[in-house]
Amino acid sequence: MKDKNFGISILNQLYGNMLTEKQFAMLKAYYDFDCSLAEIADEYGISRQAVRDNIKRAENSLVEFEKQFRLLETKQNVIEKLHELKELLIQKNVADGDVLTKIVEAERALEGE
Repeated sequence: MKDKNFGISILNQLYGNMLTEKQFAMLKAYYDFDCSLAEIADEYGISRQAVRDNIKRAENSLVEFEKQFRLLETKQNVIEKLHELKELLIQKNVADGDVLTKIVEAERALEGE
């Protein structure tokens, strides 16, 4: 379950601007700040069930956005290819420190470090 939660959080970072402001904020509160449904309901003056419904709709939207646009999948593939390139250059002993540094910087930027 934790991996799914992490995945929704990542998808919210990638596609959150395509949700309503309320959906984005509720997902962020629920997944990133570990707020309970009751806490979120109090903040918005709505029922816990309404919060849960909003979160479920937002989750479904994020999954559909990823199916359509595949940004997360593409990002993970690029990170993997950069790692393979770095390892190949090290193995072949053809990369100088500057090239390896740039590859590592690109990997970290994509991983969000």
